[in-house]
Amino acid sequence: MRLENLTDPERSDVEIFFDLVSQKNVPEPVVLDGFVMGILFYAMRTEQDIHVHGAMSVSALRNLNEFQEAWRLWKQPLYRKIKIIPERSVEQTHLPLKNDAIAAFSGGVDSTFTLLRHTGDRLGTGSYGLKKSVLMVHGFDVPLNNSSQLDALVERTTPLLDELGVDVRIIRTNLKEVDLQIWEDSFLSQLACCMHNYAHEFGFGLAGSSEPYDALLLPWGSNPATDYLLSGDGFRVVHDGAGYSRTQKVEEIARHATAERVVKVCWEGKETHKNCGSCEKCIRTRLNFLAVGSENPPCFDTPLKVDQIKGVRFRSNVHCMEMESVIRYAKEKGRKGAWLDAIERAVFLYKIKRPYRDTAQIVKPKLRNGFRLILNGDWQLLFDKIRKNAKQLLAHS
Repeated sequence: MRLENLTDPERSDVEIFFDLVSQKNVPEPVVLDGFVMGILFYAMRTEQDIHVHGAMSVSALRNLNEFQEAWRLWKQPLYRKIKIIPERSVEQTHLPLKNDAIAAFSGGVDSTFTLLRHTGDRLGTGSYGLKKSVLMVHGFDVPLNNSSQLDALVERTTPLLDELGVDVRIIRTNLKEVDLQIWEDSFLSQLACCMHNYAHEFGFGLAGSSEPYDALLLPWGSNPATDYLLSGDGFRVVHDGAGYSRTQKVEEIARHATAERVVKVCWEGKETHKNCGSCEKCIRTRLNFLAVGSENPPCFDTPLKVDQIKGVRFRSNVHCMEMESVIRYAKEKGRKGAWLDAIERAVFLYKIKRPYRDTAQIVKPKLRNGFRLILNGDWQLLFDKIRKNAKQLLAHS
């Protein structure tokens, strides 16, 4: 995929690749819905219309119109609505929907829960046809320059996949590494872009939910309000599992010996196919296990110490909300201990500092763009953007 005529002062065009590893004779995509979804946040942030050299489905065009309206309201003036102009549009009748599903799979809690509940028709008529494959993205959690760690992750999770009778597909892409978009906002749209590459074989792409319906935090890159809008006539993205908290998902995983052994949540450790046990996400997951009564799950090499909990620092409001759900769940089950006191204190400290972090999240991208303009000497463009942002802020104040 090639992006041309960008307004970015540092680059006028960008090349993004998608390599469907080990797959041969992959047909050309009938529509380019997914590729547009993959860079939509960049276009909204830079106020640049997308001219598509190919076809898009009518449903995708309608969905992305609604998708933009949601994010424009959630994060104005950072994102603004743009036009998507394909060479032609394709009606639904020309894009038959297939029954099989492919599930995004990182080995983490959300994707493992989705895998467990949709294989073997466990949900009866509520199940999607997850009978063949899951999808791993090389270039998201595992960097492109480290193939050995991806191989190790596949090896780690293979016992569970074999037990459930599904194989793993791998797609390599530099979509994240080109760094066009804010990852916390765009990660699901980038994942949807990767899943759409398999629309020739599957009709549905399952993406494990983040927060449950009764504790939604908006805006967030994956949510039940807008994820389904990353669908077209020939391929539909499904936000799966929002009826369960992360702790409830861990409870289901703890019932499955193989899943409890291989689940992989860490992305900060030096070896990304393992759980370091000490980063924020590892500690948060260990607390999920503690809340369901699993003190030393085999996916971690060492026991958890209270001092590790005291030192944890949440990276976002989402993480704080997840810890609040752990506290509620543990108290409902009558759990007690120093670990529970420690996370209550961590939540309290985070909430005191939250207003300052929220402001910084909005301001930092604008400062970064401003510095780029200064370094390139684009003073007139810088002043124009300052005036425009000031007017928008005043209009909504």
